Amino acid sequence: MQLELISFKLCPFVQRSVITLRHKGVPFDTTFIQLDDPPPWFAGVSPLGKVPVLKVDETVLFESAVINEFLDESFGERMLADDPLERAQQRGWIEMGSAALFAMFGTISAPEEAGSTAKRNELATLLGHLERQLAKAPPAPFFSGEALSLVDTSFAPLFQRLFALPTSIVDWDALPTVRAWAERLVDVPVVRDSLPDGFDELFPMMLRKMNGWYAREHLAA
Repeated sequence: MQLELISFKLCPFVQRSVITLRHKGVPFDTTFIQLDDPPPWFAGVSPLGKVPVLKVDETVLFESAVINEFLDESFGERMLADDPLERAQQRGWIEMGSAALFAMFGTISAPEEAGSTAKRNELATLLGHLERQLAKAPPAPFFSGEALSLVDTSFAPLFQRLFALPTSIVDWDALPTVRAWAERLVDVPVVRDSLPDGFDELFPMMLRKMNGWYAREHLAA
């Protein structure tokens, strides 16, 4: 089985699949594209015009949650629960991770302060729900216990980007359980090594290119 991951270098949704592949020790090739100038063939493999796309031999999969579930069902030990109810709950928190990523990007890309503040408040609400959930059942050390799960891979790219911002958009003091989990998670080798080469330089460059209110206020020229 030949796997090819089609990626935009800074995409956090692609990174979820990279973490899963690395954790499971699955060989794969990567093809990088520019989403603002994709190659002509990309429209034929990505119906939504987004990454990640995973080519499995000649079959194409899209959407990170779908890709990760395929990888989970096909390789190694499972990263979702066997129990149907627990597995459904995990899928819900994976969706929460996606919503939080979109809220974060809304915060840092909004053109004006009001829009940025609205998205920051949305992110705070989402992370507040997460804090209450984790406070009831703290990660030990991962979301579902001793083993890395697809919930962890869903949130890890969000935490990496939140920690990389020059000025925090999160009140971490209000999220002690989330913060402890996040700090452990970003230090896991397969998570740390999933970041693209040059992330520390590329991420601020992307923020400046977006030219949102956050970048104008918080990034040095």
